Amino acid sequence: MQKTKNYTRRNSAAQLQRAARERADDQARRIPWQRLYDVRNQYIDWQEFSLWARSILEVEEGIPDWLAKILNDRCPGFLQAEKELTPKAAKNRPPPLRLEDWIDEHVFEFAKKEGWFSAITYYAVRDPRYQRAEVCWSECVEKWKTAKPLRYPSFEEWKGLAAECDETARLVASEREARSSSKLVDPDRLSEAVSRYIDWEALAYWAQPALERCPQLPAEVVRELERRCPGFLGLNAPQKDSRAASQAWHRLMLWITDHFFQDAKTEGWFDAILAQARSYPRAIRTMEYADHCDEQWGSRVPEPYLSFENWRREADSYVEVPGE
Repeated sequence: MQKTKNYTRRNSAAQLQRAARERADDQARRIPWQRLYDVRNQYIDWQEFSLWARSILEVEEGIPDWLAKILNDRCPGFLQAEKELTPKAAKNRPPPLRLEDWIDEHVFEFAKKEGWFSAITYYAVRDPRYQRAEVCWSECVEKWKTAKPLRYPSFEEWKGLAAECDETARLVASEREARSSSKLVDPDRLSEAVSRYIDWEALAYWAQPALERCPQLPAEVVRELERRCPGFLGLNAPQKDSRAASQAWHRLMLWITDHFFQDAKTEGWFDAILAQARSYPRAIRTMEYADHCDEQWGSRVPEPYLSFENWRREADSYVEVPGE
């Protein structure tokens, strides 16, 4: 019986996660990925500030004068709203969470009105920087409640502490194992590798229709692949068998990772690249644009074949218009 209950809980959690992902993706498709990316980063900036303040508020069980001054500067109107709360409202939600609510309502009001706030939060909470900040908040509260510091770290000092935290500490075991390889590489090196991987993945999506459907590859695809992936076409001629042809994207990505990401594979942090790329707005939008092209083109590919540069530009500007 206990196993059945555990399975039911896991299954329900998985369904909730899928629903959240679908809602976030649906909202995200309606805005340019660059805007989503920029606002997501702004949201993480504000979450860092909120978690820093929260760590102090939870230990002090009140708002020190020095922190009140900072809150007035960063969140004008928040403290006044606190004073005007009814006792019942104040009891229902503690001040640290009311600060988070205030930020959501005032700083990101535009995203709520435009209907894409869930997309921001979904991708933000999966970012390593956000996860490190959340771990730092938890660890600081636990430490400071045991021994209150003589001086609390400034926001900038606290961000330095957060940067050293293990972002996998609060993840479930399976996710923690998948993300653990990120500890094997410098964050800047990992970030650069993720960006390169997304670029290569875009090339594979661009070439996929031609590799799968054209007995004779378009000249544009031949030129681009010979320039970027010398030797690939010689080993991977267009396939007549439909099942073999359908694996063209995977064969190209395998060739790319073997040739351009061998260091990450050898050093054991290639999974970290995949984990970050899967939740990166540009990578997701590129995949969605590839699906859009697949639906539009059907069994035929356009003639002449769109250049990779133009295809990538269109992928970057792709948004889904409601009703289409």
